[in-house]
Amino acid sequence: HILVKYNEEMILDPYYDGRLLDIDDLQEILNENFRGELEFKPEFLDEVTSEQLLIRMVRNLKNSYIQSFVYDKALRCVNMALAIEPEAPEDIRDKGILEQRLLHSEKALEYLNKYLEINPNADDVDFILELIRSIKTKN
Repeated sequence: HILVKYNEEMILDPYYDGRLLDIDDLQEILNENFRGELEFKPEFLDEVTSEQLLIRMVRNLKNSYIQSFVYDKALRCVNMALAIEPEAPEDIRDKGILEQRLLHSEKALEYLNKYLEINPNADDVDFILELIRSIKTKN
């Protein structure tokens, strides 16, 4: 969700016809999206850079393509994200997974191994190791 803040006092929601929001409204949005598990913090309204906004949009688009099984377009989005943040673990992992889905085994192995190198204690290490084994078995 993207909000627009004006003069530190006005918070607008462009997705809902520019409606004005107060702190209670913001907490309600968080409750809806995070099942009441996330408390509003003022730093959530900190200004973001153009790069941060662009990378968020590209990642959201990537996720939409993945959910629709349009892996080639999702891969383009990951490549855009990596052009902005080349060492982002999430994007490196996703590039490896998408390369595997598109049957580009060598590229998949390259990026999945790189992901494990930079993020050896990730929550999904077992899944990634299994994916690597699967790719090597098929080759």
